Amino acid sequence: MRAVTIYMTVEEVAQLARCEHRSVRRAIRSGRLQAFRPARRILVREDDARGWIESSPAHAQDAQPPRRQRSPQTIAGPGSVARLKAIEVGGR
Repeated sequence: MRAVTIYMTVEEVAQLARCEHRSVRRAIRSGRLQAFRPARRILVREDDARGWIESSPAHAQDAQPPRRQRSPQTIAGPGSVARLKAIEVGGR
């Protein structure tokens, strides 16, 4: 008995990966995800979609958003707490 191949649309792959359809299209354009275009519709094999999703495992450091580095100018910029305290102390 032959296994049935399931094909998915770009939108279905995006739902499976929980990402934007643009990310799926970008992966197809770059060659990281194989797709087919019968009758003006882009289709992806389910096995290829799952392989693409699982090809980028997350690491513990990926789970946390990157920390933004603040410059000293930003820390004591106009309207900052440091400036307001300086005004408050100097005004008394």
